[in-house]
Amino acid sequence: MEYDKFAKYYDIFYKNKNYKKEVDFLINFLNKTDNIIDIGCGTGVHASILINNGFNVDGVDLNKEMLEICKNRVNTNLYLQNMLDLNIPKKYDVIISMFAVINHLKDTKELTKCFTNFKNILNKGGKVIIDLHNPQNSGIKTDTFDKISRTMEWNYDKKLRIEKSKITFKINGKEYTDYHTFRIFSIDEVKKCASEAKLTFKKVYENYDINKEGNNESKNLQFLLVSE
Repeated sequence: MEYDKFAKYYDIFYKNKNYKKEVDFLINFLNKTDNIIDIGCGTGVHASILINNGFNVDGVDLNKEMLEICKNRVNTNLYLQNMLDLNIPKKYDVIISMFAVINHLKDTKELTKCFTNFKNILNKGGKVIIDLHNPQNSGIKTDTFDKISRTMEWNYDKKLRIEKSKITFKINGKEYTDYHTFRIFSIDEVKKCASEAKLTFKKVYENYDINKEGNNESKNLQFLLVSE
C-alpha cells in the first residue's frame, strides 16, 4: 500500500475489520503491568483498544502520515522507524505486530533481522505475538459495507511464496486502488528465523482463535514467540 497517499482513507477502507476479535485474542497473553509495543501500529486502532482496556502500549511505524493519525488517537510514545532498523530507548515485555505487517518483509534474511531487533528490545521472558497472512490460492472477491465497494484481486505464486494483490475501493463515486506484494512465510521458516534470533517458538494459532492450532493450510496465522 502507498501508505503516505492513502493514510487519511485507511480507517475508512478497513472500517469492517474485526479489531475487537484480534485484541480479544491478544489479551490472552497480556498482563496489565506489561509494557507493550505495537510494531507497524499504523493509525493505532489496536493500540487504542488496548489502552482503553488499561494496557500500556507504545507504537512504531515507518509512515509519518499514519503516525500523525495515530497521535490523534492515542497519547503514548510513538516512533517513526523501520522494523529492520529499530532504535528504541527502552525494553518491553510484549511486542505485537498485527495485520500482516511481517509479510512486507522480502525474505527470510529480513525476517531474521527483524526478529533479532525484536529480541534486542525485549525483557527476559518477553513475548512476541505476530499475525501473518497465509493465502492458499489466487482469486477475486467483491464485497460492500457502509456504501463502500471493495474488489480484491490476488495472485499467489506457490513456488516463490509471493502474493501480489490489487484492492480497489469505491467511496462516494471515487475510486482508489491499493497494491500489495507480500512474502508468505511458512511455519517452518518462522520457526527457523526465530531460532536464529534466539527467540523460542511456543505455538501457532489460526484466525485469532486461542483454541485452534494453526497449520500451513490456515488462511491467517498468529505466532507466539518468547525471549528466554
